Amino acid sequence: MRLYRIDQVLQEEGSVSFETLQAALQCSAPTLKRDLRYMREKLGAPIVYSRSQNAYSYARDQKSEHRDGFVPKLPAAWYTPDEMYAFLAVVQLLGRIENDPKAVLASQMQALRSRLLAMLPGEFIQAKELLKRVKVIMPSVPNIDAPFFSIVGAALAQRRRLRITYFTRTRDAESGREISPLRLVNWRGRWYLDAWCHESGKLKTFAVENIRFAEMLDVRCRVVAMRDIEHALDGTYGIFSGGETKTAVIVVDDVMTPYERFTVWHKDQQQTFDDAGGMTLRVPYAREPEIAGEIMRLGSHAKVLAPADLIDYIREQHRLALRQYEDSEDRT
Repeated sequence: MRLYRIDQVLQEEGSVSFETLQAALQCSAPTLKRDLRYMREKLGAPIVYSRSQNAYSYARDQKSEHRDGFVPKLPAAWYTPDEMYAFLAVVQLLGRIENDPKAVLASQMQALRSRLLAMLPGEFIQAKELLKRVKVIMPSVPNIDAPFFSIVGAALAQRRRLRITYFTRTRDAESGREISPLRLVNWRGRWYLDAWCHESGKLKTFAVENIRFAEMLDVRCRVVAMRDIEHALDGTYGIFSGGETKTAVIVVDDVMTPYERFTVWHKDQQQTFDDAGGMTLRVPYAREPEIAGEIMRLGSHAKVLAPADLIDYIREQHRLALRQYEDSEDRT
């Protein structure tokens, strides 16, 4: 850790005397000299000493884009947050597959999990100790029955059309249609199928759990370029597209901003921060119900400024929710 402290002091102060460095590190003179020599010779750090100033500094490279001309290549002290989360999440997910009696790859997961754990550098922490001392709480996955997932996946892999019976919740009705499966998407633990609907002649998203019947046809899928799929279906918040693309302008107060500033609602979102510690978030969306749920999650800490349709929708949802509590008070 001393190497990081030396780099920090040199970056912040510019020119630093030997005595100042020694005081900052609280180490002996021979130890500091050894560290400086290691950084110069092993890491290539351009640390120079000026006799006239009696100080150490980084030699500036005017061609470098780095503000101080040197990007230090210090050895990692430990794993990065993203690295740690991703690694342990993968280990957990592999364990989930291993314990699934229906999983095709279940028998291979134990060996793969062991190989992953064997990759951990022993000088950081032993694998067994890491699993005990570091905990990643994965988002809960809904236990949803999707009996036709395998047929959908097979049709997607073989590029063949499907004839399905689909249940539309908003209409509480079933309908038959022929579709060309194009992409499977997992959104918050639920599986959705992006497909070309031959009945409507356009791209649609279907919840796989709402497919009541599926039959693979001996007909090739319609060819749709992936860029066209992404342009049509990935441009707004949530999983369901369609309709006019609008921009939600949401003000988050200073209480929730520290928690929400790193939350990605959409890849094209925009954030601006104010002096009071709050932020204004702009998110593209197409349908009110999906994004309204995310906004209402923040309760009184978020307020929608635009558009008017979204304001009216959330106001109505709050009114209906409040009515339930008012009714319960009347009953008591």
